[in-house]
Amino acid sequence: MLSAVVRADTVHVWQLDLDAATARAGSRLRAALSEEERSRSVRITDPVLRSRFETARAAARRVLGRYLAEDAARLIWRTGRWGKPYIAGHESALRFSLSHSGGVALLAVTGPRDIGVDLDRPREGRDFLALSRRFFTADESALVAAAPAADRAGVFLSMWTRKEACTKAAGTHMLGRGLGFSVSGAPGASGAVRAYDPSGGVAGDWAVRDVPAPPGYRAALALHGTAPAHMTVRQWEPQ
Repeated sequence: MLSAVVRADTVHVWQLDLDAATARAGSRLRAALSEEERSRSVRITDPVLRSRFETARAAARRVLGRYLAEDAARLIWRTGRWGKPYIAGHESALRFSLSHSGGVALLAVTGPRDIGVDLDRPREGRDFLALSRRFFTADESALVAAAPAADRAGVFLSMWTRKEACTKAAGTHMLGRGLGFSVSGAPGASGAVRAYDPSGGVAGDWAVRDVPAPPGYRAALALHGTAPAHMTVRQWEPQ
């Protein structure tokens, strides 16, 4: 049965060191993958990227299996039109979101409430001011422009990951609706920022907050509605 600690006002964020987990328990973790995940993995030609994909999916299955008291390998992982994941048969009990960048992944788990998490890191050679002027609202672009040059990438990524987290929670796609989310508003309940789509294309309000991440990364979490939620961040280790 579902662990009593996973409620709509509770969020657990698990941080995964993918390379360390692979080195420690790679073959054991891969046993939890489905046939579809194995087929998808084979199509990833870069061995490092393939390994990280396998470990991220397998670790997520292990964590979710413990919450649901189910065999990780037997969980039926499905995705919506734009990749929003769910575990078939448990949609009304548990929601989750998975994001990975480089050798790090974040898995966010809550009760019956739409959730999204995003993790990213700067890429060399990008003009973050130009990108913000092209994709962000005027207020958000102004925040990027006002930041010292050394901090500009971090400010840009903080808002980008917030938008991505909202996109994932809403089950839409970044270039279609996600970039339209306004995510630079004043903090609301429990330190969250009220996010919304000014065009009305994505209905409702979303509570978005920054998530602690390893050095060089930025991460954000989004939940449907503005009701407060207690967030804890934990490091996952293979058992």
